[in-house]
Amino acid sequence: MNIILKLLFGPVVILGLSNAVQAQEMGFDPRQNCAEILGNADETTLAMVGAWTFGFLASKQSDPRPVDLDNVKVILRNLNTTCTNGNAQSLLEVVSGSSKASSETPGSEAHARSLLMKFFEPDADLVALTSALFPTEEEVHMVYNDPVASKLAAGYAEAFKPGIKFGPKPDQNALLTVHATTAQLKNGDAVLREFPGGYKDIVQYFKSDVPIVRFKFVKEGETLGLAFDGLVFVNNHWVIMPKPWRSLE
Repeated sequence: MNIILKLLFGPVVILGLSNAVQAQEMGFDPRQNCAEILGNADETTLAMVGAWTFGFLASKQSDPRPVDLDNVKVILRNLNTTCTNGNAQSLLEVVSGSSKASSETPGSEAHARSLLMKFFEPDADLVALTSALFPTEEEVHMVYNDPVASKLAAGYAEAFKPGIKFGPKPDQNALLTVHATTAQLKNGDAVLREFPGGYKDIVQYFKSDVPIVRFKFVKEGETLGLAFDGLVFVNNHWVIMPKPWRSLE
């Protein structure tokens, strides 16, 4: 069964009281082999697998994504890639391993959060933390094509002077992040909506596929705060390339 074509073009069944018994008969056991679960799943079971996986991963994060069809599609695409090609793990093992590995994987959302949480530490050297994120001209050219790359490199060289810093306000104690890749943004994936609107005009200039993060310093339980974009993982470390669309002005 091609679950990707099925997910993209087949109907997604929304469960109601009238078909609750049928849903129980379909269902799945996360302790079963993940390839077998996906290979034998109908639309209803696929929706259940996506929602279950989404909830499992969300329980490991402090700022889980909204549960919507687009995000569930992404989850199922990733599962389809991981569970095929002879993977003998159960669905539970695959999802648990993904959650654990993400915190150790360079360029992952957990990796970015680990870096950004340092800005909250009482004795944080904000100048040092900020300057460590300054990109080199070469790194800008690794992410963007010209003429955008040259304009951005010149602009950042002018803006990122020694001594400048950013960080949370005294009453801000929480971090919100949105993690994607430049390829996802370029392809118009749903996550593009969570980035500033200017990215729609700049995605055509992306040169490589690298992780990119938008983040906010906020008060716990709130969504408004100090917002930043363009935290990019390139050359094996995180650098910040904010507001790239301004190079088009």
